[in-house]
Formats: sequence, C-alpha cells, structure tokens
Amino acid sequence: MNQMVCLIFLLSSFSYGQFTFHEPYQIQITSDVPYESLQTEIDQMRLSFEAQEWSVEILKYWLSEMQKAPFISGDQKINLIIHDSLKSRKIKIPIFVREKIVKAFKTEEGFQQHYMDFISDTYEWILRNL
Repeated sequence: MNQMVCLIFLLSSFSYGQFTFHEPYQIQITSDVPYESLQTEIDQMRLSFEAQEWSVEILKYWLSEMQKAPFISGDQKINLIIHDSLKSRKIKIPIFVREKIVKAFKTEEGFQQHYMDFISDTYEWILRNL
C-alpha cells in the first residue's frame, strides 16, 4: 500500500510542465531580392551580396545560441526563413552545422580556423537552395 501511495505521489508531481520541448533553431530575414528576377548581373550581384550578409548573420546567431546553451553538441540544423516584404511568400533553407564545427567553435583557436569556412559553406548552400 505504501508503495502505491508513493507511486501515485511521484506520478502526480511529475507533470508536463517540467518538460521543455526544444524549438528548432531559426533565423528569419525579410528581403524581396530572392523573389525578383535575376536577369542582369546587377540583380545577381545584389542577391550574392545579401546571401553573404545572411551567412554572417547565421554565424552571429549560432555563436549567440552556443553561448546561451554551451552544452550543445552533435550535428545541428538552423532554419533560414526568408520572407518577402509583404510576408506573403517564404523560402525555408535548412543550414546544417556539423558536429566538428560545433566542437571547433567552442574554442578560440577552433573558431579562428573554421569561421571563414562556415561562412563560405553557408553562403554557397544558400545560393544553391534559392
């Protein structure tokens, strides 16, 4: 009987409020450039320039998330969501952060060695997925 009372007490004290469900990492950007025609070199350069800026923003975002939760490990995914100015269309691009980059970014030396690779890989991935 005591075991049953103890079990009921434990189950009742263990509520769903104690669970924290992880929301996916995401960064939202508003830009009309990916939705415009890319017929001229200037249009293509504008898109390229914005994609470079987004890559840097993703790096800043990821470093901020790692500071908030230093226990992050393994492969991770960041959803880059690009809305047009009217918020009527959106593009969702998954950005993958591999475990080796997560580990490298946890040290100053590793960060120095890998941050340009991360920006470059992210930039290329964004352009391929637009």
